[in-house]
Amino acid sequence: MAKTLVNLVITEFVAQEVDFSQLFSRQSANVKQTVRHEVVEPAVNAEHYPSNNQFCLIAVLGHSDRVDTPGLSAEQRREQERDASAKRATSASEWVFDQITAALTAAGENPPASVADATNFDIYTVPCGAADLVNVVPTNEAQRKENRRVEFAISTYFP
Repeated sequence: MAKTLVNLVITEFVAQEVDFSQLFSRQSANVKQTVRHEVVEPAVNAEHYPSNNQFCLIAVLGHSDRVDTPGLSAEQRREQERDASAKRATSASEWVFDQITAALTAAGENPPASVADATNFDIYTVPCGAADLVNVVPTNEAQRKENRRVEFAISTYFP
């Protein structure tokens, strides 16, 4: 049986920023706790208690704002958008993996060396570019920050 636990969106990347740990450090205590509870803990629990036969899948979707730089071709704009979204998704997935391994280590477990070595969780990234804009024609920086985001979709599977 599959159960989607959460679809969590973290916004507010500044222009050209792709490092999730920097973005995370600026989040409120409530957002930080939600990310730890809804994103990290399900994977830790799945890996820490393998006899429970649960599995956790974390999809990390990276999003970009529109690139409106004059003189660039449509292909060049799309490539820059895709690159930024891919870097955001990769950075966030690496951050999540680091949090999972730290929690497993603190619990006395030998954490997997990589996501590929994990037995009961998986993390994958999806670069979305600017294909799913919150604000299609952003008129200010606040709207652009809403477009620059990382989205976590977490599903757990039980027997």
